[in-house]
Amino acid sequence: MTINYLILAHTNPLQVKKLVTALNHKNSYFYVHVDLKAKLSPFKDALREFPNLYMLPENQRETCNWGGIGIVKATFTMLKLVDQRGKKGYAVLLSGQDYPIKSIDYIDSFFQSNEGKDFISWFSLPTTIWARGGMDRLNWYKIDLSDNRGDFVQLPSIHAKEFYSFDSFKKLVKSISRGKIKELQVLLYKKSFPAYLKPYGGDTWWALNTETISKILTFIQDHPDLLKYLADSLLPDEMLFQSLVLELNKENLGQIHDCLTYVNWSGSIDDPSPQTFTTEDIPRLRDLSPNFLFARKFDIISNPQLLDSIEQEVWPAYVK
Repeated sequence: MTINYLILAHTNPLQVKKLVTALNHKNSYFYVHVDLKAKLSPFKDALREFPNLYMLPENQRETCNWGGIGIVKATFTMLKLVDQRGKKGYAVLLSGQDYPIKSIDYIDSFFQSNEGKDFISWFSLPTTIWARGGMDRLNWYKIDLSDNRGDFVQLPSIHAKEFYSFDSFKKLVKSISRGKIKELQVLLYKKSFPAYLKPYGGDTWWALNTETISKILTFIQDHPDLLKYLADSLLPDEMLFQSLVLELNKENLGQIHDCLTYVNWSGSIDDPSPQTFTTEDIPRLRDLSPNFLFARKFDIISNPQLLDSIEQEVWPAYVK
């Protein structure tokens, strides 16, 4: 069984190298996508020693703005490479600021003993977990005003009653003042989630078996309108894969299990980012369920010794 790690990176090349080193194994393969907004050369220099690693070149890189379609497009590029390899196993989506909280032997044994299962969090939409039930993500357009995080507006189409409000007027004025007149043309068209698919939401990160990956790629090929619809949606990476996995396994929901990546969302309700772990979180990470294999997020700049501490104090707590 092969384990294919798909890594979405944008910062800290040396931290990405440490992540790859921690997960490197005889049956591991790595696909690294570096955000187009970041320089590629430092990552090439940091990761050149791994023969089982493929770094997406310039012509395969995407701009991964927060909440945008770039993450989805980059993920699909890596999934196609995994599918072309034709090796049975898993594809595991990670960020460059993730880290394993179990040893590689434990992780390898876990996937071996759970072969064929899919690991992804999911819930039906609408939901009380997301603002507006998540329906704005489904039915409103996301207009990027720049590449800066959070610099965007969401607007309903002119066919929705919500369009005719003071809030929409303010967003229209803001968009026009930023020169986004052409981008606003999408508002002329009604936006609704494709009728052939039931919408679900969940966390970005997952581990899917390669059979499911092949089915997902076939589904997308047969329904090219789906990615076109998501191109103007907020956080499509938190809806697309959940919706597809649930559709493909609707007759066998027992195939789907919880996400393997632990994320601490204990910050304020208005904070769109997870908490960054510190050394004070070592006990928390050590006491997590044995089904959590990874955690995010970490920053070796502010906590340079933390990842070594995890290897020394958290990994030994679990023996598979």
